[in-house]
Amino acid sequence: MSERILIPLPGLGTLELPREVFDQHLLKTLVPAPTLPSELVDADQLEERTGIPASWWMTQARERRVPFRKMGRYVRFELSEIMECDAYRRRALGNSDEISR
Repeated sequence: MSERILIPLPGLGTLELPREVFDQHLLKTLVPAPTLPSELVDADQLEERTGIPASWWMTQARERRVPFRKMGRYVRFELSEIMECDAYRRRALGNSDEISR
């Protein structure tokens, strides 16, 4: 007789599976999902890439209008998130009151 695995299901009881079935499904979840490379840049690097002043990027981060990461005392931006955010699109198109800031 093959080994059986009992999986507790709170409020429902238990699920009993043969070891082979359990291992097959367990191995499927261990395969890492593919990840896209992320590029974290600082405000000066964003200025170089977008032509928008670094001070504007820092103000937008401080006011939480653009996505950013805080690494200790440093602020970093993920380039792919920035390119998709509304504040950048408005600024790039020149359709925002924030241009004068």
